[in-house]
Amino acid sequence: MHRTEIRVQWFDTDRENIVFYGNYFRFFQTAEDDFLHAAGISRDDVKGRFNVDFTRVGAECQYKRRVRYGELIQVETQAELNKDYLLTFFFRVFRNEDQELAAEGKVRTVCIDLGSFRISKIPDEVRAKLENAINRANQGRETR
Repeated sequence: MHRTEIRVQWFDTDRENIVFYGNYFRFFQTAEDDFLHAAGISRDDVKGRFNVDFTRVGAECQYKRRVRYGELIQVETQAELNKDYLLTFFFRVFRNEDQELAAEGKVRTVCIDLGSFRISKIPDEVRAKLENAINRANQGRETR
């Protein structure tokens, strides 16, 4: 399980200082980037060396508990490689204060060739790094 800690900023919230629902996807993006960085994957490097990128084809979030301005949250990230081109991220957001589950989400991405904008096989070097990161995350999996 990969973990990313985030402090909720004022701009993340609505008039009641509760996180605006759409900003959970920003938290997911931050956690995804942190996961990839820990795996040794740089988006710029992947684009530059292989001329591919990952684009979103699906995203969902279920909201469980409210989170307020200033609170620390922890986003747990897991990933799954499906087929040669599909990478799915799973997220669970917890409030640090009480370890209550605040939200769960999933983001599906596909690897695309930036020249043709068609689905492309994930480059072998990138896939190997992803598989290693996924295996490490699964070894450290804890149940809550």
